[in-house]
Parts: sequence; structure tokens; C-alpha cells
Amino acid sequence: MEKIQTLLIILLGLGVFVWRMVQKAREMAARESRERPALPKAPGLPPTSFQDLLEQMKSQNKAGNQPQPATSQPTTPAGRPLPREQAAPVARSLERTEVDPRSLETMPTARSLETPTRTPRLAASMPRTTALPTREDYWTRQASHSTDEARQDARRRVQAMLRSPADLRAAFVLSEILKPKYE
Repeated sequence: MEKIQTLLIILLGLGVFVWRMVQKAREMAARESRERPALPKAPGLPPTSFQDLLEQMKSQNKAGNQPQPATSQPTTPAGRPLPREQAAPVARSLERTEVDPRSLETMPTARSLETPTRTPRLAASMPRTTALPTREDYWTRQASHSTDEARQDARRRVQAMLRSPADLRAAFVLSEILKPKYE
């Protein structure tokens, strides 16, 4: 029962609110109509017929379309004469027209980016793994190479690896696996 009473009170309040808004709108419209000056009445239609107006327009067009004397010099819409431009000397072209055009429709030879560009070495040219170097051989080789030569050798190896797209892709994947940017 309380819910119905609450609902009725809300509906009654809403009805009073709408009624007051309508009363204010009427009051404001009445006040504005009193304060506004009266607009003059629009003139009525002319007493002439359509045929009379058509004849009048035809006579005005005939009188207004009198041929004007032809002028030798063109003018702007404002009536001033257009400036005369001097023709510049013809430019000499540096374009070579005797060159035969090449067709761009021929397809280049297909080359896979997955395969390395280095040629594989034959097994006969690879070093043998049966003979292990001794400790003395390692130290003599290290002493014979200078640090500049080692740097140049490392630089050459890195440049050779960067020339192959497959090696670049593998390096990128490994860098993401070993040290991801976003963790």
C-alpha cells in the first residue's frame, strides 16, 4: 500500500510540475506578444495577371539586350582593360626523346629471402675435427693476432651475417627470446 501511495505522490508532483511549466510558457508568450512591435502587413499580390508580367519582362529583355559596340581589347568584369602580356621565348627542352622506353612489366627473377646468400662450403675445404689443437697452439695464435685484426675479423663476420635476411630474422627472434623488451 505504501508503494502505491509513494507512486501516486510522485505522479502528482510530476503533474503539478508540468502544469506550472505550461502556465509559465503561456505567460511568457503573452508578455512577448505585448512587448513586440506589430509587424507591417505584407503587400498583396499585384492586380496584373501572369500574362501581363510575362509581356513586361519580354519587353525589358529586348530593350536591355541591345548589341554593344565590339571592343578590340577584352576587359575585366569591372570594365577595365586586361593587361597585355608579352610572350616569353620558347624554352629549350633538355629531354632526350630518342631513348627507347623500357617495359616495367617484366618480372624480376624470384629470389627467396629465407636462403642465405653465401655459397655453402664443401666438406673437403672444412677443417678437420680429428686433430685437437694443443694448449700451446692456442697461445701462439692469440699472441700472433693483434687486437685490431681480431676486431676487423669480428666486424667482417657481423657484416656477412647482416647481409642475409634469414640470419637477421633469427637474430631478432633470439634477442626477443633471451631479452624481451616488454615483460
